[in-house]
Amino acid sequence: MNMKTLTSRLPWLLCGALTCGLSNASATNDNWLTSAEFIQSVSLSNQDGNKTDNKNKQRFLAVSEATGIALLNEDGRVLSSIPTKSEHLDFRWLPNALHQGVVTTLDVNTGVVQLIKVNFANNELSVAGLYAPKNTAIDALCLGSTEKHLELFTVDVRGEVNQIVLTTSVDSDWQLKEVNRFPVGLNMKSCAVNDQTNTLFITEENIGIWQYSTNPEHEIIRTLSQLPKGLEVEYVDTTATGDVAAVSPSINSIWLLDHSSNSFQPLPLAEGATPKTVQLVRNGKALSAYVFDDEQEVASKVELGQHAAPVVKSEQASQIDSLPAYAQTDPVVSYGDAADDPEIWVNKHTPAQSLVYGTDKKSGLNVYDLNGKLLKSLPVGRVNNVDIRYNVTIDDEIVDIAAASNRTNKSISLFRINQQSGLPTLIADIQTDLADPYGLCMGKYGNKLAVWINDTDGRFQKYDIEFSGKKAIGTKSMEWMVPSQPEGCVSDDAGMRLFYGEESTGVWLKALNNNNLHSKSINEPDTLIAGLNKEVEADIEGMSLYVLNGKNYLVVSSQGNNRYAVYAVDDGHKYLGVFEVGANWSALIDGASETDGLAVTSQNLGSQLPHGLLVVQDGHKVMPKTTQNFKLVKGTLLRDWILARTQNES
Repeated sequence: MNMKTLTSRLPWLLCGALTCGLSNASATNDNWLTSAEFIQSVSLSNQDGNKTDNKNKQRFLAVSEATGIALLNEDGRVLSSIPTKSEHLDFRWLPNALHQGVVTTLDVNTGVVQLIKVNFANNELSVAGLYAPKNTAIDALCLGSTEKHLELFTVDVRGEVNQIVLTTSVDSDWQLKEVNRFPVGLNMKSCAVNDQTNTLFITEENIGIWQYSTNPEHEIIRTLSQLPKGLEVEYVDTTATGDVAAVSPSINSIWLLDHSSNSFQPLPLAEGATPKTVQLVRNGKALSAYVFDDEQEVASKVELGQHAAPVVKSEQASQIDSLPAYAQTDPVVSYGDAADDPEIWVNKHTPAQSLVYGTDKKSGLNVYDLNGKLLKSLPVGRVNNVDIRYNVTIDDEIVDIAAASNRTNKSISLFRINQQSGLPTLIADIQTDLADPYGLCMGKYGNKLAVWINDTDGRFQKYDIEFSGKKAIGTKSMEWMVPSQPEGCVSDDAGMRLFYGEESTGVWLKALNNNNLHSKSINEPDTLIAGLNKEVEADIEGMSLYVLNGKNYLVVSSQGNNRYAVYAVDDGHKYLGVFEVGANWSALIDGASETDGLAVTSQNLGSQLPHGLLVVQDGHKVMPKTTQNFKLVKGTLLRDWILARTQNES
C-alpha cells in the first residue's frame, strides 16, 4: 500500500509492509492461542458473501510481548505474522472495504503505535502506519469506528488522551489528523470504545473505569464506574454489539457492564485465576472471552454463558440533519471564550469577493475571505456583536457601515467599509450609558440608520445614527427592559420588525412603525414568538434572516444542545425544526458547538455559493484543538433543508 505523510502535526510514518515491517506467512507457533497475552476472535460472517461453513468464517488475531503479531486460522495455525514484540490489541473493520480491517498495537521495544492492515481475503498482515509520540510514552490505545472513518485513541503517561481520526476511504491515501486532546489523569492502564454508545472507557489503576463521550464536540464530562476497593483494574474490552467487560488480576472475575444500571457486575472465573487481559466474543446470545492469566502466563477461552445483547442505540424518531461546513476561518488569537459573532459583507460588484466579519471579544474585529483566510484584524477593544448596513452617505460619499458593541469603552464602534475592498476603518465610538454592552444589530428604515444594543442586565436600547460631514452622532431614541439577559437580535428592515432573543426564554418580536421608532415610550408589548422545547435549549444566542422565494426564515442558535432552529416568520412564526453543523470528514473540518453568534444571507456570492452563506461561531474548536473560529456552510444546504421542511408540511 503506497501511503504518504498527511500532517506534520503528528509524527506518523505511513508506508507499505515492505518498509515498515515483515509479513511472514510461513512462521509457525503452535502456542499462539495459549501463550499470547492478547487474542481476539474475528467473525467473517458479516463480511463474506460466500456460503462457507461457520468454521471457515473465523480468524484469530494474536499479539504477544515475546513473539509479535499473528493472524491465525480457525485451528490456530499462523497465516501471517509480524515479528515485532507488542502489547495491546484492538480491531475494527475498515469502512467500505470488504474483507479488510485494521489492528492497533504497541511496539514494546520502541513505544511506537502500530496500525496494521489485515486482509482476510488473502490472509495477510501489513504495517500501514506507525505513530511515534513526542516527549511522552503511550500507556493505552484503542480504536473506535463510525460508518465513514476510524479513530485512534491513545492515553499517554502524562494522563492525556489524544483522539486521532483515520480516514481510509481511499485505500492508497489514508488521512490522519488530530481531532481532540483532553486530560484524564495518571495511572491509566487500558482503553476501549463502545461504538454503539459513542463511549470511551478508560481503566484507572485502583480506582475504577471512567467513561467519556467520543464526540469531540461534547463537553469533557466523565463518569466513574467503581469496582470493589483495592482492585487493580487492568484491562477493558468491548464488542461490536456493545458488550463491555474488564478484568483485574486481584480477583478471579470478569466484570461485565450492565447497561441498564451502568454498573459492572462480576462473572466468576476458576478459583485462583489472575486475569490480566480480556477480549470479549459474542456469538448470538452466547458470550465468551479470551483471558490471559498473569501468574500462569497462559491464555484460554472462557465461556460466560447466555447474555442478551445490549440494546443497540435506536435512531432518533426525529433525525437531526447535519449541514457540514465547506470551510472554516483561521482561529482567533485569543484563548478561551473569544470568538463570538459574525456578519457577512456582500460585495455588490463582485459577489465572489464578499467577506466575513467576526468578533474576537477579547481583542477586536477580524475580516476573512470566503475561504476563511484572515485578511485584516482591527484591535479596537472587546467587541462582542457586529452587524452591517449598506449605502450610507458620509460627507457626500456612499459607503457601507459596520457597527459593533464595544465592552472596553461601553460604546458602539462604527466602521466605514470600502465598497470595493470590503475592508473596514474605525470612524467613531458612540458612547452609551450601558454598564456592559452585549448584543447588537443594525437597522436602516428609509434613509435612517439605527443601532439596537442591549446590556447583560436586560436593558435594550436603540440609537439613531447620523453623520455631519465625517462626524458620527448617536442619539438614544428608545429603551426597554427584558426580564433576563438578552443578546442576539436581527432587524427585518423592510418588514418593520425586530427579532431579539432572551437567552433563557426564547425569541421576541417587536413590531416597528413610524411612531414607536421615534418614541422613547413603549405602548404595545412585545410578542414571544418562540420559546424553548425539547429540541431548542437555552441559551438562545445568535440569529439572522434567510430569504427564500420572497419569504423570511429566522435562523437561531440553540447553544445548549449545539443546534440551530429555523422559524418561518412570514407564516405565523412556524417552527420548522433544528439542524446541526456537523463534521466534514472528507475535508477534515470539525463541526460547530456551543455557538454564540451566526449570520446568514441568501444572496448569490458567486458560482460556489449561488444560494448564499451561513456562518456560525464554533465555541469548541477541535480537529485539531485550538482557539475558537467560525464555520462556513454553503447556503444551498440551508436552502434545500428549508425547502424539504416546507414541502413536507404542504
